[in-house]
Amino acid sequence: MSKTQLSFFDTSALGGGSNTLFWGDLPGDRALDEAASLAKEAAAAPVVAPKIDFRLCGTRDLSQGWKARARDNLTAIRLLSELEAEGRNATPQEQAVLAKFTGFGAGELANSLFPRAGEAFRQGWEEIGVQLETLTSQQERAGLARATQYAHYTPELIVHALWDLVAQMGFRGGRALEPGCGTGLFMGAIQRNLPRRRPGRRSRTTL
Repeated sequence: MSKTQLSFFDTSALGGGSNTLFWGDLPGDRALDEAASLAKEAAAAPVVAPKIDFRLCGTRDLSQGWKARARDNLTAIRLLSELEAEGRNATPQEQAVLAKFTGFGAGELANSLFPRAGEAFRQGWEEIGVQLETLTSQQERAGLARATQYAHYTPELIVHALWDLVAQMGFRGGRALEPGCGTGLFMGAIQRNLPRRRPGRRSRTTL
């Protein structure tokens, strides 16, 4: 053991002298650098979310009021843009956010956010309308405007009731056709005891 008494201030950056010790002067410094580099890479790595079908447990807990619904739609659009830009799947928490997208088919939303040429947003809806313009391209907004005439989706209460009905009729999994999937609520609300895909079979309409 060394008998040399080291002063804390003389052997640190606080001393400012030539005897200051740095981590680079210590044994095993390369290992420390490698560990720090790995930690930095791990922190910078994107979130890797597995590709798992969304399962709706209970209800989506939709917001009350049309403006709140519109804001939920904007949140879903913003999140979808981020996922596409990052090239990754949504996490379960993000899937729950996306599931709150209800479209703009309701009259209050369609008439307030998609004015005719030369007209302004309905009074009180200006902020939401500007956000919609910021989040979407002109072509995307035109598509949303066209969809307002048929963007009327089955309420989740009815969706759950229909799944209960087919289960009572003896359906235990297999193929089920949903011609207009809308926001995917019928697929998301399938009962847990019904398998989504039959082993050995591949089909876009197989549950």
